[in-house]
Amino acid sequence: MARQHECEADADSEWERFSPWLAGRLAALPVASVIDAGPGSATPEVDGYDVECAQMQRLHGGRILLRLSTTLMIIPLLDAYDGDIMEPDRWHHDDLFEDCTHGYLVSDSPALIADLVVAWFRERCGFADPADVGFAHMRAKSLPRTARRPEWIAARGRPD
Repeated sequence: MARQHECEADADSEWERFSPWLAGRLAALPVASVIDAGPGSATPEVDGYDVECAQMQRLHGGRILLRLSTTLMIIPLLDAYDGDIMEPDRWHHDDLFEDCTHGYLVSDSPALIADLVVAWFRERCGFADPADVGFAHMRAKSLPRTARRPEWIAARGRPD
């Protein structure tokens, strides 16, 4: 019984370290870039498309879009990366994203997003250890000669 308690304590401390680590990665994520998270060993060829996953996409103004699903998600084609008009930290369960089975929210807080991802994988999906979570990172592309225009960004009042 003592050994089981030690294993649970070790798992707790791993999850406690995982959340701030993920929050740091989210805070540094460039606008429009995406981090997909899911079972590290899963592949569509073997596991199909029914896998627990979380998708985090950076919006302007430091906001992050989090989508949770039990189906493999594609990167959403957004008409803008401006999350300023959305109410932060409010969960949405509408049909905006057809591949998003468990809703989405926009938040200013990388720590909140990281905590939600931990809760999703640990509590909802039953992952024993954060090492079971795999990641894919897609960095947004810049068209030639369109790299950040500071005067345009400053005129719109955007820090990023």
